Amino acid sequence: MTEEQRAILEKFGFSLEDGKVKHSKLGIVREIEDFMSFSTARELQEFVKEILRNQCQLKRKKP
Repeated sequence: MTEEQRAILEKFGFSLEDGKVKHSKLGIVREIEDFMSFSTARELQEFVKEILRNQCQLKRKKP
C-alpha cells in the first residue's frame, strides 16, 4: 500500500492493523487487498465513501 493510499484511508478514519483495514468507530473490517486495486486516489476515495455510506445506512435501519 502506498503512502497516498494510507493517507486517504486515515483521512476517513481507517487504520491498518494485522493486514486488515479497520474503522473502529463504525466496526468496519476489510481485507487490505480490497483497497489496493484502484489506479487513482479519486477512485479509492469514492470507494471509501461508498463503504462509509453503506455502513451508515445499515446502522440507521437497525431498530
